Amino acid sequence: MSKAIENLAQRLGAAKLALEAISDKSILHQAVGLPGPRPDQVVRPASVEELAVILPAAKAAGVTLWTAWNASGHALVVPAAKGVPVLLELSRMNRILAVDAPSGFALVEPGVSHAQLAAHLAEKGLKFWLDAGADADASIAGGIWERSYGYTAYGDRLMMQCGMEVMHADGSLLRTGMGALPGENSWQLFKYGFGPYADGSFTQTAHTVMTKVGFWISPEPPVYRPFAWRIDSDEVFVKAMEAVRSLRINMVVPNTLVAVDGESERALTGGSEASAWNIYGALYGLPKNVDTVWKMIGGLASQLGGVTVQALDGADAKGSGAERAALMSGRPSKVYKSFLDTAKDRMLRLSFALPIEGDIALAFVRRTHKAAEGSGCRIVIEQGTAWRSLLAEVFIGFDEGGVEAAMRLGHRLIDDWAKQGIGVVRASPALQPAAIDRYSNPGFVKLRSHLATALA
Repeated sequence: MSKAIENLAQRLGAAKLALEAISDKSILHQAVGLPGPRPDQVVRPASVEELAVILPAAKAAGVTLWTAWNASGHALVVPAAKGVPVLLELSRMNRILAVDAPSGFALVEPGVSHAQLAAHLAEKGLKFWLDAGADADASIAGGIWERSYGYTAYGDRLMMQCGMEVMHADGSLLRTGMGALPGENSWQLFKYGFGPYADGSFTQTAHTVMTKVGFWISPEPPVYRPFAWRIDSDEVFVKAMEAVRSLRINMVVPNTLVAVDGESERALTGGSEASAWNIYGALYGLPKNVDTVWKMIGGLASQLGGVTVQALDGADAKGSGAERAALMSGRPSKVYKSFLDTAKDRMLRLSFALPIEGDIALAFVRRTHKAAEGSGCRIVIEQGTAWRSLLAEVFIGFDEGGVEAAMRLGHRLIDDWAKQGIGVVRASPALQPAAIDRYSNPGFVKLRSHLATALA
């Protein structure tokens, strides 16, 4: 144990808190590829009051804290460390502070997982959907912090976030939006408050620790009709993606429409029925409205030609179709989670933002696979629509001893696509420095420096 960590242990001991040895290092699985030492010790606060002791103590002792939101290890926060870091693990801060059914929002502490809140809603008989993505064990706050996406109409997690409380390194608290108003009653109802909008400044950064987060939750719709477009031709796929852009922008299909090649889909969801190209979406709403739009979806597929429409809400929903139907209703996919768990510390991830344009979507998949040839790495790609963009999630898998090759490939992809104006918007910790360095506008660099200084 270093002198700095011994110093931290003494400071925590005075407050009846303690460091512990990390017994299960799998919580650090997202640290793959990072140079330097990893934490051996962990501290687990159970309350805001305990966290207010830990952060100033770590700063005074000169110890860098990595942050794990809960035991899943997802969205690991990894600031640069001068010495051996200590892990701050927040799973004991797992209270569900509020659920307002009439207004459709929740307020939780950082350790709360999607599964925990879903069980709470079910116990109370509340008909809401949560967008768990592939892993319901992941922290809700962690997903908001890393700005990840799900698959339902509420899939943009940061957009659905409303109000947060964060703690500075000195132990002081800050509430954003309407939460900054004494006696507020709209903290989880209106995102912005008055003055500068600050919430984004506390995401994808290690300057503060989120202690509470509010977010909107989706009422269960009267009708849910998921579907797939199965396509065997690159040419038809390009045209279909142009149609996807119109469907998404006009909110005809309100959820995250996903486009995935057959090889990637078989890796992610195990579906042997996957075509060369697969596009998934869902309709939600009143029966007559859904019936009307369903006819539109079928008619559009006929106009495109070469598109097979598959309904995923009945007996035809099997294999990848069943897994996708679950994801688009906010339920996790067991097969997708198995893919993630099997890869665990032998995978790097990058998420790129690009236009929803057929030619670009096709080129991204083809060129990314081409870049990986000869690297010894495996590439899996899933593209999903945001409000006006296509987010391309790239999984770089490798075998034991292949992490350096995976890192080289990750850097190459970051560089090659940045030259095309396509940037990374989310990344594994080891690739985050390279990704942020491509955002080189002088004013933006200056702002980042000012924020780091102000929030240190």
